[in-house]
Amino acid sequence: MTSNSTPESLPPLERLRGMQDVGPALFRRRQAVLRRILRILERHGYAVIETPILEPTELFLRKAGPERIAQLYAFTFRNREMALRPEHTASVLRYYVDARQNDPLPLRFAYAGPVFRYERPQAGRTRQFTEVGCELLGAPGASGDAEVIHLAVEILQSLGIVPRIVLGHVGIVLDFLQRLPLRQRARDWLLWTMERLRKGQDVDLEAELPALTGSAHVAQLTRELREKLHPLQPEELERLVLTLLQEVGMQTSNSSRTPDEIVRGVLAKLERSADQQALRHAFAFVRELASISGPPDEVLPELHRVIARYELDATPLRQIDDLLELLAAYGVASQQIVLNPGMARGLHYYTGILFEVYPENDLGRQLCGGGRYDDLAQLLGARAPLPACGFSGGLERIADLASLPDVPAAPRLLVAAAQPEALARAEQVAEALRARGAIVELDVRQRSVSANRRYARRRGFIQLLVVDVSGSVLHWDLRSNEERDTDE
Repeated sequence: MTSNSTPESLPPLERLRGMQDVGPALFRRRQAVLRRILRILERHGYAVIETPILEPTELFLRKAGPERIAQLYAFTFRNREMALRPEHTASVLRYYVDARQNDPLPLRFAYAGPVFRYERPQAGRTRQFTEVGCELLGAPGASGDAEVIHLAVEILQSLGIVPRIVLGHVGIVLDFLQRLPLRQRARDWLLWTMERLRKGQDVDLEAELPALTGSAHVAQLTRELREKLHPLQPEELERLVLTLLQEVGMQTSNSSRTPDEIVRGVLAKLERSADQQALRHAFAFVRELASISGPPDEVLPELHRVIARYELDATPLRQIDDLLELLAAYGVASQQIVLNPGMARGLHYYTGILFEVYPENDLGRQLCGGGRYDDLAQLLGARAPLPACGFSGGLERIADLASLPDVPAAPRLLVAAAQPEALARAEQVAEALRARGAIVELDVRQRSVSANRRYARRRGFIQLLVVDVSGSVLHWDLRSNEERDTDE
């Protein structure tokens, strides 16, 4: 016995917060922008590649920075830790380590695809967006930095966007921090904090001190332990620490580091005092760097004074000078550039030049950014050092500002059968038109001619073709409302 009842309607399922549906018109516009971007990248020798959306979580944890870690969509599946990619750079370097280490350098790769970041949704920022960019592998020095910055500028200018470049160099702060007895955790926090200070966010150092340096009691115990261990020879000290770790049940065999590396890390921490005074000193320095911003001719003299006052390595300033000269040769005017040495970009794998690009009159709307990351390849397992740099941008943000005409939908035809018996003939007519390049829909609802005419007008079709059993075709031009008969 069959039931004539219909199933009850279920409540609709809502789209996840921070995700976005893209309709046909917006999709066409974004694809037109993407095609232009990729054409420019390919013209400069960048080969487009595709990497997996799903990667091992560890790939994005190595030197990622606390902000990026908090944004990960990470989970455990069948005892494996994995994550949706939050960016492409680490994946491209993993691809290089996996498959391209024997290729001659430099290598130029471009990419475009979805990335996922769990962050607060706001105007122009969703939790899934399309990242497009490039990586230049094996290019040391200012020539590589200048190439990728010029590429970002050329792409935006080709889309009618006047760019403003914010330029920094993370080497200044890295040099300063390496001279202080700070834990790696504190150094990472300071890099992240410098970026927050640069963006005008409030940071309460005193509230963070206990977590970064430990309590005064722990600090005293650490000093006493260092004093007692000091008479031991290095080999004896390493054996002692390794034995202690094994006695308390620490599994060194399952770690990504060797036992020797773990022991050396413990000893290095003992050698570095969790000195709150050093952290306050470093905080003052990063706050000073974050406050410096302006045109190159104003900022560079100030940076020279900072370097001299703290007796730091002046190499970053020479690299900035070289870069500015090469950018000028590319036609990038100094008026387009803002120097900001407090830039860190939230990722701890950067080693040198950093940059972000904004619309000229809106420095709150970042379109793309990147920099140099010479250590990342070896962090991911490369056999040898690999100087590298690159940039990426959000396609959606760029497309919103691009000065491109809206891409109209291609003209469409609707083919319908005059009677149910004529459906096979109508299918043949539709296929013949498609073979000639037309975009054709077939009426699959068996509507009347008048209903098909109303439907076609509402959907923007330019022509309705009604096929009868004999194969004759009635054409309705829906723009002029004229009709004519033809044979099949």
